[in-house]
Amino acid sequence: MVDQYSPLEREAEGQMLMNRRSFLAGAGGVALATLLAGCQRSSAANLRLAMLANAVPAQLLRAFQQQPEDTITVAVTPEESLLGLYTLLQTWQSQAQGTARAPVADWVSLADYWLAPAIRQGLVQPLAVDSLRAWDDLAAVWPELVRRSETGLPSPDGSIWAVPYRWSHLVLLYDPSRLPRDRNQLSTWADLLRPELTRRVILPDHPRLVLGLAQKALGASANSETPATGLEAFYHDLHQQVRAYDANHYLESLLIGNATAVVAWSDDVLPMVKQYRHLAVAVPPEGTLLSAQLWVRPQVLEATANGSSLADDWLDFCLNDDFATQLAIFGQATSTRLWGVSPDQLPEPLQEPRGLALPPTVAEQSEFLLPLGAESEGRYLDLWKTVRS
Repeated sequence: MVDQYSPLEREAEGQMLMNRRSFLAGAGGVALATLLAGCQRSSAANLRLAMLANAVPAQLLRAFQQQPEDTITVAVTPEESLLGLYTLLQTWQSQAQGTARAPVADWVSLADYWLAPAIRQGLVQPLAVDSLRAWDDLAAVWPELVRRSETGLPSPDGSIWAVPYRWSHLVLLYDPSRLPRDRNQLSTWADLLRPELTRRVILPDHPRLVLGLAQKALGASANSETPATGLEAFYHDLHQQVRAYDANHYLESLLIGNATAVVAWSDDVLPMVKQYRHLAVAVPPEGTLLSAQLWVRPQVLEATANGSSLADDWLDFCLNDDFATQLAIFGQATSTRLWGVSPDQLPEPLQEPRGLALPPTVAEQSEFLLPLGAESEGRYLDLWKTVRS
């Protein structure tokens, strides 16, 4: 297969950014794994999903199966990372000419960051969303995110390539007890440069995320084709604050005192701060970076199957209000239906701790990472490598 990744996509491919699984599984994680295993055992599934084990809580899978008007059997293919799901799409595509292969999922959960390369590599197909009852109720941000040209670039004249169903945002997670008493709060990205945080910060090991938040700190767009004035100096100073680039084990570092602050995803952070109440969280008012999980349809499936009633029913199920409430309760995650909702209007599990939710005014300043031109991506990647070396 021809390599159609951009430089930064290749750099990110082996990173843990898209693994976004909370390691605070506990007893709930065991129960979830058991329920998913039960879904997989069906040999006569009429709906097949491929996703992370925690992307849709098992309680919601059961609720969809128990709808009275249909006999529904859901088979789930769980993957350890969203990179693994992307690899599944590549594997199915490479085996498309073969006669023997594992059943292809009707829907695959993919991160929005991977949508552009999936389109360019011909791994997914455009969707007909006119039949979805809930599609027109979504905020404009969602169709704009997934309406792309055949090169994967956002385009008002493009096709719809995915259906977003949950999202999260980057936050500052920190231990106030390890900061000076008179300055024991963090609120902005620039606060990460405070002298007391030297070698006390953990950042994601991903160039677009780190340089994107640096762009936000400087009042520029994370998707700017041109690095902001002062970006190199800001990132040089930020790098001096970093203890580690790690998206996987930062909680241990916070708890044992090896780090004071981390940048992490809101849906990973939420169960942590509920268990460890001495930790604090903030969303910088200058805006943050966003990530969405999408349902995409493998290109190798017959196009006529795209309009199947049950497949559309699953998408409508993931876009309705009940799903949003139950996703908050059982998954401690935010549905696309809740975009732009004030923190005090969110389902109760998402209202605490204060400071974690994304206020509408900050949401307006926040961004998804979008594809950049090869020259621009090369400049950012060169900066990332130069400073880190």
